[in-house]
Amino acid sequence: MTPTGPTSKELRRFAAEHVDALAAGAALLGSGGGGDVAVAAQLLRQLLGSRSVQVVAAKSLAADALVVHVGVVGAPDVLAERLIAPEDFAIAARAVVAQVGGELSAVGVIEIGGVNAMIPVLTAAQLGLPVVDGDLMGRAFPRISQTTLALAGHRAEPLAVVSPAFDTVIVSTCSAKVAESLVASCVAAMGGAAALALYPTTATVLAAVGVPGSLSSCVRLGGNYLTAPSGTMELADQLGGRRVFEGRVEELLPRNGPIPGSITLGDHGSGSTVRIDYLDEFLAVTMDGTTLASTPEVIVALDPRTRQPLRTDQIRLGQTLVLLTLPALHQWPDGARTVVGPPAFGLDLELVPR
Repeated sequence: MTPTGPTSKELRRFAAEHVDALAAGAALLGSGGGGDVAVAAQLLRQLLGSRSVQVVAAKSLAADALVVHVGVVGAPDVLAERLIAPEDFAIAARAVVAQVGGELSAVGVIEIGGVNAMIPVLTAAQLGLPVVDGDLMGRAFPRISQTTLALAGHRAEPLAVVSPAFDTVIVSTCSAKVAESLVASCVAAMGGAAALALYPTTATVLAAVGVPGSLSSCVRLGGNYLTAPSGTMELADQLGGRRVFEGRVEELLPRNGPIPGSITLGDHGSGSTVRIDYLDEFLAVTMDGTTLASTPEVIVALDPRTRQPLRTDQIRLGQTLVLLTLPALHQWPDGARTVVGPPAFGLDLELVPR
């Protein structure tokens, strides 16, 4: 597995001056999911103040250094109103460490898309620890089993779920499939949102199978977005992506649990029709029956007036959308198609080679 995406100087410390770029990059890599980054950005900015958080590569840590990954789980509408406090993630991380023993050396990033790109920095600042410059997905995915660690055979256990009232559930042993259901049940009982800590691992393992440098890449991507020219074509070029389509939303079919929904766009000028398959994130773009882009490639829907990336829950009938695609920050192997590709979401699609 080899990393892809932006390459330049890596971050050494994360400060308040980096928050806007991280938020912008995380919104893009959320691929329509991952929650509202604005609230998390505000909280992170306030927590950091004049302080900074050390950013470290997994390979630079001691071989047996313990890394625990943290993130928030829950419904986007709940998270928009009630983001979990930084101390909740610290409690969750400490609970996992208590299960495995040893001392926590750094905080890891589960996914570098959406709110969960920012939560580990919050947690690291709360704990006074470094944050790892990397993640386990290279973008946002909806399932905790869609990680490089899981693909390499590493389990998410032990894991801890913590509510805003400090209720704590610890799962010491579970399969990946059961872990997903257990976390969902805990979150429902905790009011729809909770702090999560999982995937405790050594720096050696993380350096071998994680996605390296993705925190730095997310900040660079966001910086490029914030400084890009006004046109959407120029924006796609500056982000290293491509502009796929512009059209008006003509039909919205909602998701049905794990079954993806779809968004239909029409371009009356060309007569072309595009279908966007989505779950929590945008999964595929198909034009006139030909699939042009699909997960794990990052699909972004922009408001052409504001250039703001839109989440799946923000799409409305009659809107005009500009669709961009960006390369994921990780080159998944061919065998991962059933884990992170269209088949993982029940979609029988074949991407047309470019």
